[in-house]
Amino acid sequence: MKFGLFGGAQAVPGDVVTEAALGYHEYGEYIQYAEHLGFSSAWLVEHHFTGFSQLSATLNYVSYLAGITSKIRLGSAVVVVPWHHPILLAEQVATIDQLTKGRYDFGIGRGYRANEFYGFGLDMADAQDLFEESIAFMRRAFTERERWTYKSDRWQFNEIIVEPPVVQNPYPPMWVGAASEGSIRGAARNGYNLLLAQVPSFETIGQSLEYYRDELDKMGEEFDSERVAVCRGLMVANNDAERAEAHDLRGKFLTEVQVLAIDPRFQAKSFVPADRHKDRGDPTETSEAGAVIGNSEEMIERVGRLYEAGIRNILLHDLSGSFEALQQFGEEVMPHFLDGDPSVIQFAKP
Repeated sequence: MKFGLFGGAQAVPGDVVTEAALGYHEYGEYIQYAEHLGFSSAWLVEHHFTGFSQLSATLNYVSYLAGITSKIRLGSAVVVVPWHHPILLAEQVATIDQLTKGRYDFGIGRGYRANEFYGFGLDMADAQDLFEESIAFMRRAFTERERWTYKSDRWQFNEIIVEPPVVQNPYPPMWVGAASEGSIRGAARNGYNLLLAQVPSFETIGQSLEYYRDELDKMGEEFDSERVAVCRGLMVANNDAERAEAHDLRGKFLTEVQVLAIDPRFQAKSFVPADRHKDRGDPTETSEAGAVIGNSEEMIERVGRLYEAGIRNILLHDLSGSFEALQQFGEEVMPHFLDGDPSVIQFAKP
């Protein structure tokens, strides 16, 4: 199995919890330590107008991480494509691919938070069309070697060539976040790798993987576990008090994020996709049903459930930003699931 991190830095500490509660430089040290422990990847969010300082200039920060790491893969989870000019975005992605020497994963999405579309003055009803046109444009931009012209109802670009060239062939892997059956099957049909969210239960994750696998089978394509990653909350808790504290921290985060997505104050020009924002229920129940929580033994059991469901790549989101928790997971849990380790089946079974 492979283990990565998911989240981002927080520039301005506050009362409302955000990603890892670490500043921009401290979070860089956190990623460096993860690389030292053997984590395979680090994925950064993109969000705007939250009021609690979630990471916004994601690609800039990935560039910074590229300079202070050497092995760990760096990804965006996700760049919200409708908010970006497609030429400038393609150039930034290609530049990062150069800076990382091919260690970049291009996570992409259409966006889901109502307050962000409201802030940008965009209608969420246009998001899918913007996303599809931009991605089609960038796929061509990454592979064209001569100047070309592009014209649509939305854009016109004349005699362009996107520079620098990308390192990875044909371009950095494109990962799309998906939750509903339709969006998961669409990801498979459109050639995207799949990012599964941290909120759904273990059982739901297993079903989601089957949708993706089934759609590839219908297309006559072989399923590759390397093309799927699932985000999970990491809540290291070695006793009841630590467990309660972890639930309190993550409960605040899940509540705040949901407000930004569905608050009616931001709905004037927007709609909320039904597949993304059903009632999430009680945050504690949500975490117990799907997070990697507990002491090392319980975390091994929970990772094992994902292993048995077919997941081979987990992205962990620890809101505490604890170096000690990162070390405990890296030294006491990860070794049981390393590729080729015969003990994996023993520890995977509940």
